[in-house]
Amino acid sequence: MNNDNENRIQIGDHVTIYRRGKTGIWTAEYWYNRQHRRTSLKTRNLRIARHSAVRMDDRLAQGQNPVDRPIQKGITLRQAADDFVEYLITEDRRRKTIIKYKGVLKKFITFSNSVQVARIANVDLLLIDRYRAFRKPIVSERSMHNEGVILKTFLEWCADRRLIAANPLSSRRFRRPKNEPRGGPNLDQVNAILAIADRDLMSIIAVAAFTGRRSGEIQHLLLDDVDFQGNWIYIVSRPGAETKTGNSTKVPIHPRLRAILETLPKTKRRWFFTAAPSVQYPEGGHHLNMRDINERFQKLLKILTIPAGKKHGGFTFHSLRSFFKTFCVNAGIPRDAVDKWQDHAGDRRPTAGDGYYQPWDEESQEFMKKVPFGDGKPAADAGN
Repeated sequence: MNNDNENRIQIGDHVTIYRRGKTGIWTAEYWYNRQHRRTSLKTRNLRIARHSAVRMDDRLAQGQNPVDRPIQKGITLRQAADDFVEYLITEDRRRKTIIKYKGVLKKFITFSNSVQVARIANVDLLLIDRYRAFRKPIVSERSMHNEGVILKTFLEWCADRRLIAANPLSSRRFRRPKNEPRGGPNLDQVNAILAIADRDLMSIIAVAAFTGRRSGEIQHLLLDDVDFQGNWIYIVSRPGAETKTGNSTKVPIHPRLRAILETLPKTKRRWFFTAAPSVQYPEGGHHLNMRDINERFQKLLKILTIPAGKKHGGFTFHSLRSFFKTFCVNAGIPRDAVDKWQDHAGDRRPTAGDGYYQPWDEESQEFMKKVPFGDGKPAADAGN
């Protein structure tokens, strides 16, 4: 490297050029993707070198690779999406994340093909604007935001691999919708729901209401995950059954929930909760279909004339998670402890301090005992 500072010329905000070696070839120096890089401009002519460096500086200012590479022509949008999904799998992205990306990309491909855009190189901002205008009347504001972020991530991946000249969404920021608390049922409503549910569904609802765990975590509970001796329910993130955060956690069993779970039949089974026999699984024993559980839960709400379904501003099975947090915090249980039980950062971004709080097992058990869910015998006495 030529260390003579007098021969170094700053081009824009990102690039420096200088002559290198005995031949005096101009070389550009810059940072990209947090790496210091150096590229030969392959010329001894300062005017040509400046022109090339200005183009590189413009690309760096847009977050793009400053070194031009030939675009891979002929790649279809569908092939690019398939390759992107393979990349996500290689990078060990969670199964639910991959399914979400595949779903959004499938919709985008279907729309693009309907307007005669089949190749990834032909995707531009106008096409994306038309797609978003098409989606807006049929999806929520949050879904619009999420789809925009997914498309931006996909197109950035394509740009990095020169499937497209540049990411048309590189400078676009999608406004995240305000997180409005949806709330959940109150204790009287939960008691009424438990009172009319059949035995199997009642125990599933009770776990959701008195642990605040996600439906997928309840679905994947194994028999050994419920430890009556230690009084814990273990939520384990396993290959193919990862939790939303990828964390494995545990939550104490409330006395009211314990009384319900101890009455379940002691049969040999893999899953703690199993689906009823069906055409596909005539002997039963398969894990729950949580969509079916949500539909059955909402039918109970309608019987009780409790608002049901998000589209109608009512409750869903997931609303029991909101009930748990609201009830526990209102009962004086420290929010940090409730967040640990639920593996939840709430409506805020995790901070460095979150990693330092970990309630002791004895303290966690005592907190759970103090939650006034009652014993459910009868429901009217709950909370006493």
